[in-house]
Amino acid sequence: MMGDASSGEEVKESIPGKEFKKLGYSLFIAVAADKLDCRCSYVPRQQGAMMTRDELNGYLAAAGVKEGLDEDAVTTFAVNAAAGQSLSNVVVATGTPAVNGIDAWLSYTAQPSVLVQAEGDDDADIDLHQVQTFINVDAGDEIARIVPPKPGVSGRGVTGETLPAQPGKPLSLKIGKNITIEDNGERLAATAAGRVCLASGEISVEEEYVVSGDVNFRVGSIVFNGVVEVRGDVLDDFSVSATKGLRVNGNIGNCTITSGGDITLCGMDGQGKGSIVCGGSIRAQFLHDCTIECAGDVIVEVEMHNCTVRTLGRIVVNKGAIAGGSCIALGGIEAKKIGSLASVRTKLTVGVDYRDAEELERLMDELADNHQKIGQTSSLKEIEELRQTRATLTDRVMALRSKVDERANPKVNVKGTLYDNTLLVIGSQNEEVKDPHDGPLSASENTIEGGLRYLSLTSLDVKAADIEKAFILEYQKG
Repeated sequence: MMGDASSGEEVKESIPGKEFKKLGYSLFIAVAADKLDCRCSYVPRQQGAMMTRDELNGYLAAAGVKEGLDEDAVTTFAVNAAAGQSLSNVVVATGTPAVNGIDAWLSYTAQPSVLVQAEGDDDADIDLHQVQTFINVDAGDEIARIVPPKPGVSGRGVTGETLPAQPGKPLSLKIGKNITIEDNGERLAATAAGRVCLASGEISVEEEYVVSGDVNFRVGSIVFNGVVEVRGDVLDDFSVSATKGLRVNGNIGNCTITSGGDITLCGMDGQGKGSIVCGGSIRAQFLHDCTIECAGDVIVEVEMHNCTVRTLGRIVVNKGAIAGGSCIALGGIEAKKIGSLASVRTKLTVGVDYRDAEELERLMDELADNHQKIGQTSSLKEIEELRQTRATLTDRVMALRSKVDERANPKVNVKGTLYDNTLLVIGSQNEEVKDPHDGPLSASENTIEGGLRYLSLTSLDVKAADIEKAFILEYQKG
């Protein structure tokens, strides 16, 4: 379709460029200000020949367009022009933009403390219990690497000139206490153990974390690779993780408490959901309705009610009772009272590694499932495979049952009263206490006649195995 010059004149006025006129047409070539593209507009005339591809190539060269030509676009433009079509702002060449450099930045080995805040919508779903997260380091540990700025990559314009890139900026960072810069200013290392903090452009290592009051919404849940001291309470739904130890002067509610070291607290009312995982020993005034997993001893001054306790050490309640719940203690259990006047169901297991007990229970479930499958299949091949599996499971069960642990002391000490509705699992014996027993007494396994022995109270330092050896020797003499 033939057109007049008006559209070409409008293009020429609105976009800077270069115009080429002949009798049969007008061609306008515009190079963008950033040199990253070239656009052509074409207006055919009523008289004269249309533009050829060779003429277009010549005009582009005359306009200084040297690089980034799109041969398909140029060919299509030339064909349409030769057909007498009006064309406007057709991109025929594209440059390569510059890639700006990257600013210097910190590549953290240990992530810094993070303050969690709502962004944008005031109704954003933010867990307000998670206010701070502490990541700690030891002296000599690498904290971060300063990644130097990168210069960027230059581009090329369609007219052949180089398009410079903006270089990256150096890092603006203030170095605080307990941090040293090494490796020609690229490595940040800790000079003391503590937590990494980043605030107001300053990075530092803080050696202590003491909560002067309660662990609440102001403080938030704590994760700290060191000893934490809480001078108040730990309120419901907050968690504390302190790898080297934890001291809580007040009480702990329905919380998740974890430490690789010792834990000392006034008391815990876990409301059936609170838990403690301790890599050392636990000392408390009272423990109520909580779950405890402990590598050392659990020492309670007053009472322990409705708790599930698993420990590789001893459980000792000095003044009161262990009432309700279930306790497994490798090193034995001692309390003034066990059970209650109200006959609350209480289960005590002693001399057993709770991890082995859990594995044994799992293996027994697998053996039961294996036996059921053997009875349900008629395939000889499948039966043989199931029997091989059963043999393997049986070997593992026997290995666990024959395992000897020097820390084991299958013994229960009662200084006051052992109440009815208490289940004692001591060695290979399970005995339901049907009538109260007055203490002081020690209960251990009777390997000669079966059942349990109820003897005069002896310290948990005296092993049940040594007591039983004396009975065995006396039996053999008689």
